Amino acid sequence: MSGQCIGASPRRSGGYGRVTGLQQYVADVRLPETLYVKLVILDTAHARIGSVDASQAERVPGVHLVMTAADLPQPVPRYGPQFQDRPVSAVDEVKYHGELVAAVAAESKDAAEEAAGLVRVEYEELPAVFTIADALATDAPLVQDPSLRKADQFAQTNVLSEHRYEWGDVDSADADVDSADADVVVEGTYSFPMVTHFAIEPHGFIAAPDGEGIAVWSSIQHPYWLQRTLAKVLGLPLSRVRVLAPDPGGAFGGKQHIKFEPLVAFMALRTGRPVRLILSLEEAFQAARRNSAEIRVRTGFTRDGVVTFREIRADYLLGAYADISDRVVGKGVYPGNGPYRVPASRIVARAILSHTPPSTAMRGFGAPQVN
Repeated sequence: MSGQCIGASPRRSGGYGRVTGLQQYVADVRLPETLYVKLVILDTAHARIGSVDASQAERVPGVHLVMTAADLPQPVPRYGPQFQDRPVSAVDEVKYHGELVAAVAAESKDAAEEAAGLVRVEYEELPAVFTIADALATDAPLVQDPSLRKADQFAQTNVLSEHRYEWGDVDSADADVDSADADVVVEGTYSFPMVTHFAIEPHGFIAAPDGEGIAVWSSIQHPYWLQRTLAKVLGLPLSRVRVLAPDPGGAFGGKQHIKFEPLVAFMALRTGRPVRLILSLEEAFQAARRNSAEIRVRTGFTRDGVVTFREIRADYLLGAYADISDRVVGKGVYPGNGPYRVPASRIVARAILSHTPPSTAMRGFGAPQVN
């Protein structure tokens, strides 16, 4: 019966394409005269870049472009969903293993990979911080340049931000544990590891000149956010930036926000041809992850199990750039008391920078770490 829905089994949108193999993902998009992109990275987490010599790479047959920070508008554009802190290509330093120093565009994937291996980079390895304790040490190297954080009270530290939620008198409740109000205090420190999203489809990016603008195909979860960011980075009107976002082959938060789309857009405009970058699984592991965390919890109880107070101190490791992680920290910790009535509570959470891959949203958006 037409229009009947109660008791019926409607066909799931997109299901037929997935089970038959007809579903088109980014890597399935094929454009004429496409160039293949390969990233050039350093085998280190933190280093000062001395020079980049692309002369041998440029002689590989089929190579059309080797792009470095010097080939981009100056100062090199930066982007990010919360803080515009991430450069299109590394400027002066690499801040995590996987940050690109250069990118090759060639007629074939093999030519691009061969040329990428011939790019010679002189660099000096620098001390790096990989853990929360490393990052908070008094002599820790700063992950971000303080000049990029001028109005920031934490600019001279590796703390990007601090979130505080508080009600009731926690200090009085904590001090009164021997009274009838709180008979016992349970406390502990808990750690949560870094996790990768590991979607079956790796991150994929295609860009092509589109009249007087640019068209970008991406496995992103927020195409309109990407459109606005690309327009700003490229200096184009919004109407000249077109974003096409096929269904992602798994995302879980890892594809929420912009990654290498600005790079492929600049390369497409520079070469006048479509370019594609499909990350390997290794590269995908370095592109996005869930925040690791250390959570310290102190809770007061009466003998019959009533909560009298709770104090939570949470440190989340962000990586080298903020991405959306500061918002993850803020939203992830405020439900830290769970479903319980807690008359006095203090929650302090810090977003901490490190020389590790940038972290981003993942299922639960910061709450699983505290839970």
